[in-house]
Amino acid sequence: MNNNLSKLFKQAYSHPKTGLSDEIWRNIELRQNQTLKLKYISYGFTSIISLFGFILVALSVKENFVSSGFSEYFSLAFSDGSMLSMYWKEYLLSLAESIPVASIGSLSFLLFLMLTSIRKSVHFYKNQLIKI
Repeated sequence: MNNNLSKLFKQAYSHPKTGLSDEIWRNIELRQNQTLKLKYISYGFTSIISLFGFILVALSVKENFVSSGFSEYFSLAFSDGSMLSMYWKEYLLSLAESIPVASIGSLSFLLFLMLTSIRKSVHFYKNQLIKI
């Protein structure tokens, strides 16, 4: 039953009631398929490039955290609680100053770009499979 219904939907999609000839309709479908493939390839390429960029920036963020001394400031909070209670403002300012904000911002941007392009390429891939 599902198979027959699927065949009927495919036939209805391939022969619309718009009054266009079969050749014109085939050209329209060919153009839509080419556009869909182009979008799929471009989003796939963008996701691969952003994945490599994400890996490189993640390594850079790791190096920036090590070189900025963030872990030393962070471990100071657990070593001496009385000193932290007296100088908490200076401690928080030093901790905030040692965070590599630009690297974290670029890392989050690349993560967002990668996830968005993967989502779009999967969407176009599903649309391409539906038309086949």
